[in-house]
Amino acid sequence: MAFQSPKFIVIRSDEKKEYLGFSHDNGKYDGYLEFSETEVTSPYAKFEVVEACGKDGMVHIRSCKSNKYLERTENSSITGGSAYWITATADKPVEDESKVSCTLFKLIPVDIVANKVRIMHVQSGCYLCLWRLATSRFMMASYKVFDGHARDIFTIIDWESLVMLPRYVAFKGDNGKYLSVFQFADRLFLKFGADDVSNPDVTMEIFVANDDGNVHIKHVSSGKFWTLDISDYLTVFSDDTSNNKDTSFRPFKVNSHSIALLNLGSNLFCRRSSVEDGFCANKEFTDSYARLQVVEPVTKREISIIKYDLDKSRVYDTEAILLVENSAINRDKNQSTTVDVMLDYKDVKSNIWNTNSPLKLETKATFDVNSFPIIGKDGKVELFDQEQLRNEFNETFITTFRKQVIHSVVVPPKTKVIVSLIATKGKCDVPFTFKQSDTLNNGNTFTTEMEGNIYTVSNYYNIEFKTREEPVNA
Repeated sequence: MAFQSPKFIVIRSDEKKEYLGFSHDNGKYDGYLEFSETEVTSPYAKFEVVEACGKDGMVHIRSCKSNKYLERTENSSITGGSAYWITATADKPVEDESKVSCTLFKLIPVDIVANKVRIMHVQSGCYLCLWRLATSRFMMASYKVFDGHARDIFTIIDWESLVMLPRYVAFKGDNGKYLSVFQFADRLFLKFGADDVSNPDVTMEIFVANDDGNVHIKHVSSGKFWTLDISDYLTVFSDDTSNNKDTSFRPFKVNSHSIALLNLGSNLFCRRSSVEDGFCANKEFTDSYARLQVVEPVTKREISIIKYDLDKSRVYDTEAILLVENSAINRDKNQSTTVDVMLDYKDVKSNIWNTNSPLKLETKATFDVNSFPIIGKDGKVELFDQEQLRNEFNETFITTFRKQVIHSVVVPPKTKVIVSLIATKGKCDVPFTFKQSDTLNNGNTFTTEMEGNIYTVSNYYNIEFKTREEPVNA
């Protein structure tokens, strides 16, 4: 039985407790898979599972960071003997199982409930396995038998289930109030009591822990971390988050702008209490009281320094398109004639700058660009110098230009010449980074370099004329 994989995944080694990425230091092992990522939300840890055509249960696996497909590569220099490794180095998927360059894999379930699998390289029949040396994190594919130490068993994590919270957030409860603090005895407790996101008491700072997306949350005004009280209520009390599960939370995505929080100390979900709107961890499942709308306490956002990694772009979904046809007729029985054939067509282009976060929050920022990638001649991705104003992330920008070209043709006697304008239409993905500067409600400004984003463009290229002739009856 094949494993029903999510479209986008993270692969974790249960032995190393780290996530699969690839070497990217431009050294001799560049592209070699290795368990080196310490954060589950690292863009280097994100892979796409692509179903093979007509190959039941077989898939291709593509790195979303490098846009390269996984393949099996021989290299004896690592071990000193013949060995095969898995590398993210293939430009295109290869489904021919007779070729050593075949990029087909099978995800074989080991524990469906825990999402544990073995991964087999189809062409060789070898299982992917963490290399046995303690100092190594590379992924080997040299053996057709199971590993005796279970280093060939991996946990699959659904990327879309992960929550990547902004550094600074405010949480809005189901009662329409923002989570803030109030003092009781000698402690600050959390309560859904603030009406305005501009209230400085509602701003929280997120700290990502080095495990499966868990976080610590600091109340900015007090400088204290959230922690679970013995009463099951959440307080703002702790200075130290080390070795304390009561200060650790796992966010779960509810929808594109809301989450639920599981406290790891109690293993219960946090929710608004009906008693004075306090915040407590006391439910085994989520309900409307546990739903938290994520709001960014940001008054101003600026986008700058967009950098495209053209070397890691990929072109796909290409097809030939007939843009327009026109014709010229020569009814003369004896002489040829030259005719200028006019062709009008629409040049349509769409592009979108998609950010890495699955959450789509309300804070928006527009940005202008003076150039952007397109698919150029012969399918090469290149920067196109053209101004495009007031773009927004995760919004498709479509431009349509009406163009006119003239093509001269020689029309033989008693002949109709049909001129076709043919183009290739394709899509292209290009990784990009950008700098985001945010001003908080308290006036503080911070700048973040945002990684793991994908720019996608669809455009016509390789435009050419084609002609054909038809006889004309007298």
